[in-house]
Amino acid sequence: MLDNKSMPEQKENRLYLSAKRIITIFIIMFVIFEAIFYFSFQGKDFYPFHFSFYIYTPFLIFLSVLFCYMSIKQTYYVIEKKRIIHVKMGKAFQYYFSEIIYVDEKWSEKHKTVLFYQKDGHSRFLAFDKNGEIYQAILERSPLLSREEFQQRFPNVKL
Repeated sequence: MLDNKSMPEQKENRLYLSAKRIITIFIIMFVIFEAIFYFSFQGKDFYPFHFSFYIYTPFLIFLSVLFCYMSIKQTYYVIEKKRIIHVKMGKAFQYYFSEIIYVDEKWSEKHKTVLFYQKDGHSRFLAFDKNGEIYQAILERSPLLSREEFQQRFPNVKL
């Protein structure tokens, strides 16, 4: 993780996630939390709505919109020569290309999320940016092993 002083400041190098994807996640979360609150406060009566419905629903809408906006604006990638910096809500995580040894290409393309493994055998997930540049950069710049070589090196990791 990086400290705030070394976080990237150039806006032209930032690769943002798709807003549609983030908004979809927050809509799903809103519906789930709305259902939890509704059934917690409403009890057995489905209609008319209890007074609390008119309090928690606008509050949930406000929080969902606020966090959705913050997620869209404060989650991005910066691709540098030797690493990728992933900034999430003010925290920066760095992934060096030299440490990425395997990318599950089928899974990544299907889910629009890069699934890669580092030298220590741990998996990491990075959602695609709008144009998929993060995925292409990892494939081009990382010294990748074949599936068989990776399985020999890490037999306990299920692919």
